[in-house]
Amino acid sequence: MENTERRITALHPSLVGTWDNAAGAWTPFNGWQQAGASVYYHETQIDLSGYAMDSLTFFPNSVGLQDPGIYTFLPQVILPEAPQQGLIVLDIITSVPIIGAQGILDVAQTQKPFPNNTGLGMLGSTHEFETILFGMFRFFTANTNIPYPGYCQLERSQRFDSGEPTAADKLYCYRIVSTLQQDLIDGDFLQIPACRQLIAGVMSAEPDLVYMQRLKRSYELANQV
Repeated sequence: MENTERRITALHPSLVGTWDNAAGAWTPFNGWQQAGASVYYHETQIDLSGYAMDSLTFFPNSVGLQDPGIYTFLPQVILPEAPQQGLIVLDIITSVPIIGAQGILDVAQTQKPFPNNTGLGMLGSTHEFETILFGMFRFFTANTNIPYPGYCQLERSQRFDSGEPTAADKLYCYRIVSTLQQDLIDGDFLQIPACRQLIAGVMSAEPDLVYMQRLKRSYELANQV
């Protein structure tokens, strides 16, 4: 099988809930996990082992994100000394996993404006650019001019994926949300729509030496984690 077009997808559920101080989480959590006081994530995987068994390489040629719905974040109290109210949303598909909640937290914290403002694969990041098949950063802030409580408007969107081919047998897919708010209290409301991450590309056989070198590089990157 050579030059066969494929479209791979990853699905992430919505997160629609209110903050519960006793639980220290949004309720209901709907399959999401908490990495820190203001960082939440959902992860899934795409199995490519069948293609790997046939010694095929995946060559991405386009990516997309579908998330019909609106983003809302409605804190009950906006502190005068810290009036920030917003969201940072990261969508990532990588050939190397982000390890555990601490790894997710590190990614989210370094992406925030303070202290680092450094995205995955950028200078100063511990993640290799070539492993990121799909990466999208989005920043939302509250828009009080729209008469919908907590409505968040997109202010900036930026891609950071490499589009590099991969011979990995598994891809790791993440959706990471950071709330920008001093403190969460009972009754705060968050609404993140469900989404579909897509990568279209071609499965193709490479010359043996090239394929072996690609496998070697994938192994080296995986063992740096």
